Amino acid sequence: MTMSLLELFTEQYKLCGLDATQTVAVISEVGKKAEYVEAAVAAARALGAGSLVLGASSLSNPTLPPYTSDGREVPALLAAAGHCDLVIDVTVGGLIHSNVRTNITGKGKRMLFVAEPADVLQRLMGNDDLREQVNAAAEILKQGSVLHVGSDAGTDLTLDISGGDLPITRQWGFVDEPGRWDHWPSGFIACFPRDRSGQGTIVLQAGDVIVPLQKYVRDPITLKVVDGYIRSIEGDGADAFLLRDYFERWNDPEVYALSHAGWGLHPAASWAALEVYDPRSLYGQELRSVSGNFMWSTGSNRFASRETPAHLDIPMRGCTVSVDGRAVVRKGELQRLMAEAAN
Repeated sequence: MTMSLLELFTEQYKLCGLDATQTVAVISEVGKKAEYVEAAVAAARALGAGSLVLGASSLSNPTLPPYTSDGREVPALLAAAGHCDLVIDVTVGGLIHSNVRTNITGKGKRMLFVAEPADVLQRLMGNDDLREQVNAAAEILKQGSVLHVGSDAGTDLTLDISGGDLPITRQWGFVDEPGRWDHWPSGFIACFPRDRSGQGTIVLQAGDVIVPLQKYVRDPITLKVVDGYIRSIEGDGADAFLLRDYFERWNDPEVYALSHAGWGLHPAASWAALEVYDPRSLYGQELRSVSGNFMWSTGSNRFASRETPAHLDIPMRGCTVSVDGRAVVRKGELQRLMAEAAN
């Protein structure tokens, strides 16, 4: 049965542990996604919680330059949202890489980003089983030293994840713990390897996805990675040309850096999403979450003090992902090691 946005937000709030003693802040951009704002407020009211709507003129990053950050509204957002228990981010581009997020969660508040169409939110709603799988994967990463990714297409990439103290992003689609941030819907694990540690080759093949360009790769692209940076982008097709052009437009060497890396765990997420929906209606979270995908990103890494508005997430199919020689994903299939690690 198809649920309304109001019903979906109500169910999401229950997962987040919202009750009548708490207050919700909804951060939005003026004139954007009004139906999400209304549903978020109405659902809070239905559960007896207080609500506050904070509308900014513009907070979203562009996908191409020029880009000038306007942070004049940020202090006011922080002052208001910081007093609420749960913060709902329904901005168009999200506050994922901003100091709004880090300041709010740093004060122990919960923050949830919501961007996908309603039926995607419903189909990929998080649950306790998914959370257990994500936490199990996180433990494997915490105990590991070397993350290796290979594929029949030619990918051969090594990343240093040693030390047990690397930042790890655990996303299962709801926020039920103090200081937690998540993205509804989600179902993946990612870590931030030692900066500049990436070495090897990444080969993108047909069916891989480039987000937020919201496109499937059609022609092979070979990326050479040296000391954590993409040093060459090779390929005869249009995709390689367009990717080279995208990076060059920023005129910023930091856009070529590797950022986070991990894999998808959501059993209901589908590779076909960009074909089924209007790609521009999607934020791309379903592709990030497809079970058994290897996903890596470029550009921004706040843990390495690297800031750039250019940031690509690239889910790849058919890869084997290993931690210290143990396959957690084998040729695109999630391994039972996840379940075993949770016990």
